[in-house]
Amino acid sequence: MKVRDAVAALEEMYPLDLKEDWDYPGLVLGNLERECKKICFALDPTIDVAKEAGKWGADLLVTHHPLFFRAVHLIPSTDPHGLAASFLLQAGCALRAGHTNVDAAPRGTNEALCARLGILKALPIDPEGIVNGAPAGLGRVGELEREMSLEEFAKMSRERLPKTVQGARLAGDPKMKVKRVAVMSGAGDSFFDKAFQTGADVYLTSDLRHHPALDFMQKLEATGRKMGLVDVSHFSSEFPWFDFALKDVKERLGETVELRLLDVNTDPWTEAFI
Repeated sequence: MKVRDAVAALEEMYPLDLKEDWDYPGLVLGNLERECKKICFALDPTIDVAKEAGKWGADLLVTHHPLFFRAVHLIPSTDPHGLAASFLLQAGCALRAGHTNVDAAPRGTNEALCARLGILKALPIDPEGIVNGAPAGLGRVGELEREMSLEEFAKMSRERLPKTVQGARLAGDPKMKVKRVAVMSGAGDSFFDKAFQTGADVYLTSDLRHHPALDFMQKLEATGRKMGLVDVSHFSSEFPWFDFALKDVKERLGETVELRLLDVNTDPWTEAFI
């Protein structure tokens, strides 16, 4: 098997045409004609991840986040992205990133998040048609197996998602009952209005900023709508994708390739003082 074959399988699972217009997922670096016997997975292509992938002898590193989010002209080894790229190139390891296309795809980050939280019958918040026989699109909305308080849901989210110092924060009445849940893996405050329109009792996402969150809570008060927010770390909301990804890639590629998850916590925060 070549790197080309592994990349083609990933692009069938997570089609690039599902990406947002500003996003550039795909093969970041590497030789498509190289033999591919080992594939490792990580959320972020950090320096430590690149070192570990090379040390393990990976032929392909699959990450959720891209190496670069903006256009660059220089990638010296004095730059962290350049250094990570240097380690991968020296090890002969290709890098393939799947970002917003994985968020939107069936069995991508949002469906994996729903599975961790026990959200059933989940459908996209922003539908983009059918892909591989299942609904695609950003976000998901569905129902919990049972009704619970907003506080209980936030605590359950903290327990079921990967641990970070942030844990889970909530906005709204802790005692209000929730059953219909909207989620958006990664930064989700641009989807406040669409989450509101789903009729969800609570919206769980990441990276909520002061002004958008405050404005949304004020909108709820003005309209008389009871709805909660739960804010978890970016890392916690996206890492569950690997629950699906390794299994699905193995089914596609078979026993000819060895897979490994680099279980590295790349959440940047290391301590919280409250």
